[in-house]
Amino acid sequence: MTVFFTRDEENARFPGKDGWRLFLEKNLDGSVPIRNGATGGQATVIVQFIVEKDGTLTHMKALTNNGYGTEEEVLRMLKKSPRWIPAKKYGRAVKAYRKQPVTFQIRRN
Repeated sequence: MTVFFTRDEENARFPGKDGWRLFLEKNLDGSVPIRNGATGGQATVIVQFIVEKDGTLTHMKALTNNGYGTEEEVLRMLKKSPRWIPAKKYGRAVKAYRKQPVTFQIRRN
C-alpha cells in the first residue's frame, strides 16, 4: 500500500495582482530618508508582522536599522494597509508570520 501526502497550504499575501507594488507606490513616502539627511544610495527595510486569520496585521516590527526614518515610514505604511489574504492550511485560515522587504532608492537632485 502506498500513501501519498499533499501539502495543502497557502502563504499569506497582499490582495490583488501587483497589489503590493501599487500600494507602495500610492502610500510610501519615498522622500522621508532625504528629508532626514540621507545622502543617497539604497536602503532595504525588513519588517516582520503577523497576518491574522481575518487578514489584519499585528505585531509589526522592523528587523533592520537603516535610520533616516525608513523603518518608521514602512511601519506607518503597513498600519494603513488593507486586510491581507490570510495563510491557509488544509483550507482553513490560519495566522502566520510574514517578513517583507521594502527597498528605498535614495537620490538627491
